[in-house]
Amino acid sequence: MHKLRVATGCAAFAASLLLAAAHAEDDPPELAAAYEQIRKAPEKDRTLYQMQAGVIALDRGYRIEAARLFDAVLVNISAIYANNDQAARARSLWYEEGTKDFKGEPYERAMAHYYRGLLDLFDGVYDNARASFRGGLLQDAFAEEAQNRADFASLVFLEGWCSQLMGMPSAAEESYAEFRSLRPGVATPAPDHNLLVLVETGYGPRKRADNVAGNSLRYFPNPRSLEKHAAIAFGNARFPLAPVEDLYWQASTRGGRPIDRIIDGKMEFKAVTGNVGSALTTIGSVAQEYSPLFDANIGGAVAAVSAVGTAAQLASFSTKARADARYWNNLPEGLHVFTVRRPPTLNTLTIEFSNADGQVDASLTRTVPIQIDSHGNGVAWLRSRPAQP
Repeated sequence: MHKLRVATGCAAFAASLLLAAAHAEDDPPELAAAYEQIRKAPEKDRTLYQMQAGVIALDRGYRIEAARLFDAVLVNISAIYANNDQAARARSLWYEEGTKDFKGEPYERAMAHYYRGLLDLFDGVYDNARASFRGGLLQDAFAEEAQNRADFASLVFLEGWCSQLMGMPSAAEESYAEFRSLRPGVATPAPDHNLLVLVETGYGPRKRADNVAGNSLRYFPNPRSLEKHAAIAFGNARFPLAPVEDLYWQASTRGGRPIDRIIDGKMEFKAVTGNVGSALTTIGSVAQEYSPLFDANIGGAVAAVSAVGTAAQLASFSTKARADARYWNNLPEGLHVFTVRRPPTLNTLTIEFSNADGQVDASLTRTVPIQIDSHGNGVAWLRSRPAQP
C-alpha cells in the first residue's frame, strides 16, 4: 500500500529532514552551493531552489539527499490544494504571481513527481514510484482545464513500466496503450524487459516577462540545447533511445492558471472583473507544428510560442496581475527511453548524443552504471550535461 507523502505527519517529517540537511555543517561539498541558495532564498522562493538542488543531488549521486529535497517539494506543492488562507492566496488572482509561494507551472510540478518516482525506481519501490508518476499526471491534467486529460507521455510510460515490474500486465498494457496513443510509433516494453534506460538531453525552457507592465509571459526554447538525440553505443552498433517528452512543448502549450492560459488559440487574461468585457483575446499565431525532439527538420522554426497577454489588456490594477517569471532553471529539454532484457554481465552503458542532423558530439559521450535493485531489475539514468545551481 503506497504511503502518501502529503499526509500531515509525513509533511512535517519531510520538511524537518530538509531543514536539518540544509543547515548541516557537513553538507556534501558538491551540494554546498545548492544548499546555500536554499538557506538564503526568501520563503516564497524556497520550493524553487529545492527543486533545483534536488536535480543536482540526483545528478551527483546523492540520492538520499535528492529524495529528501523532492519530498519537501511535493509537500509544498500539495499545500496549494489545501483548505487554508495561504493556499487560497496561492490560487487567487488577486495577488501578484511573483509574490506567491513558488509552486511551479504544471509541467514543473509534473517533473518534481517524475524525479521522486525515479528515485523510488532506483530503490525498487515500484508502488511508490508509480504513485509519484500518477501524481505528476494529475498535475498535468489540472493544466488541461475542461479536458482533464494528461498528455505527459513519459509519465504514462513510466507508470506502465512500474505496473509491469509489479507483475500487473493488464495495468501495464492500459498505460502502454495510452502511451502509444500519445507517441504513435514508439515501441513499448516487451514482457521480459527488465532494464530501463532513461536519458535527459539539453536545457529546459526559459520563461520571462514580455512587456513593461509585467503581465505578459513568453516561453523560449533554450538556444544552448544542441543535442537532440541519444543512443546506446555497443561496439559498432548503435541503439537509439526513443524521444518521449519535449519540455518546451509541455511548457509553452499548456495553461494551468488564468494569467497565462491559452485555449484554442485564445488567451484568458484573468477572471472577469467588473466591466472588463471579454477576457479572451486572439493570439495572432499561438502555435505551429514544432518539436525539435520529434522532428529534426523543424529545427529552430519557432522562436517563441504561447505569448501570454498584451499591454492593451492591463484592465483593473486592483488584481495585481503581474505574471510570475520564476522558473526551474536546470530541467532538461527532452526525455528519452529504451528498455531491454539485460544480459547478466551488462553493468554499464555508453551513451552518445547527437544534434538534429545526427552529428555526434564526442565531448558528451559518457559511460553510466546500471543500478540493479533487490528484485533484479535495472535503471540507467543520465543527463547529457551536468546539473548546475
